[in-house]
Amino acid sequence: MNTTTIDCVLELTRVFDAAPECVFDAWLQKSWGEWAGPPGVRGEVVQMEPKVGGGYRIIMHRDSGDLTVGGVYKEIARPSRIVMTWKWEDEESETLITLSFRPKGKGTELHMRQEGFASAERRDGHSFGWNGTFDKLEKFLAS
Repeated sequence: MNTTTIDCVLELTRVFDAAPECVFDAWLQKSWGEWAGPPGVRGEVVQMEPKVGGGYRIIMHRDSGDLTVGGVYKEIARPSRIVMTWKWEDEESETLITLSFRPKGKGTELHMRQEGFASAERRDGHSFGWNGTFDKLEKFLAS
């Protein structure tokens, strides 16, 4: 019997019209809640300890009920890289997110890699969420 392993990794790249330091810093401030989540979700940062070993927690307020996600910062290298865990409180599995920030023209190329999903369906759901989040981040950085 052959077993096929599904590659449950999500990779997204987006260019923002802001300096790498600005895009980087947005991920380590309570204002993260202002742009976290896809449309229709309002994020609320309830814990923010932006240091290696520090944690974060965000409540995602939705009409259908709140969800809480949290994790621990594994690496912070300003302004080029953040590595952190990501775990929904109502789930067993934890993923690892690596954010890479690179100057691109007058802006920043952000590459996100999230790995360790329990299923392709979970990965695909996060793809929708992160794309919506990046749209909101773009507006936040422009304000």
